[in-house]
Amino acid sequence: MRITQVSNVLNRKFAVCPNIAENKNKTYINKNINPADTVVFEGKLHLKQYNPAYRFCMKLFERSQIASRRRFSPPIAELKGKINEIQIPLTGRRKITAYDINPENTDKYIIFFHGTSQNISNCQQIYNEFLKSKYAVLAPEYSGFGKNKTRMADEYTLEEDIAGSIRYLKKKKIKPANIGIVGHSLGGFAATRVAEEIPQASFLILISPVNTLSYEVDNIVNNKKFKIPKLFQYIYKHYPRILNPLEKIFKTEERISKTRVPLYIIHSANDNLIPVKSSKALALKSKSLRELVILDSGGHRLDESKLNTIHEILNKI
Repeated sequence: MRITQVSNVLNRKFAVCPNIAENKNKTYINKNINPADTVVFEGKLHLKQYNPAYRFCMKLFERSQIASRRRFSPPIAELKGKINEIQIPLTGRRKITAYDINPENTDKYIIFFHGTSQNISNCQQIYNEFLKSKYAVLAPEYSGFGKNKTRMADEYTLEEDIAGSIRYLKKKKIKPANIGIVGHSLGGFAATRVAEEIPQASFLILISPVNTLSYEVDNIVNNKKFKIPKLFQYIYKHYPRILNPLEKIFKTEERISKTRVPLYIIHSANDNLIPVKSSKALALKSKSLRELVILDSGGHRLDESKLNTIHEILNKI
């Protein structure tokens, strides 16, 4: 295991997943959104509606899902004419949108999972980085996110999306050893889940990954940059056990301890959404960690320093 502290190579800001306020010329806003569309964490957990932690998380995911349906990025110059937008079948008649980008018709694929509040159009610079390293790209869009039909989303709909994506690569007869797995933020959980299902995969790269949901809610509550309702702050301070049910959601730490796929983790020291301690905790649990790269800056974004780090990792794999 090697832990690397890295300073950003470039000082200029470069957001791969653009922010509407900062990149109005690079996005368009879909105003045809029903604010009543919501995301709920029910699934098989049967969390009680009166649990404040549950309600708090439900609100966070509601906002992220709606945001993903409002913000789309046009094709970047490097990918024009190369993006094949497909529909991946799930169970029943359900489908999810995905990008299959394979201009060189290679049999080596990276499957990429995006973060919350994003859709697959927002992360094109990282796809281009994969192409430079001679990999094709499969980028599924989560149920209820982006262009997909409105649907209540939870860990179990994500499991469906993961299973459908794996079936798609199997149908294309892509060998497990020719598959790399990359996930950003929430996508870190999905990527780790794929590594469980494809233990022969070539590598697993997690970028600013989530830990358990309770772990991340605890981070947000204790972060002064977030405006947390005073009632929730009071309840959390006096009854911290309200987060206990959330331990069962997004158990990245538990899953990462089981995978044997070579693991690389990238995180920025100044990430205010998911603190770097999350990645450090995951690194300690892993039995297959090759490198933990801690960048000085970059926040939670897929910035240029993270792209450069990914390029370095792919070149030495």
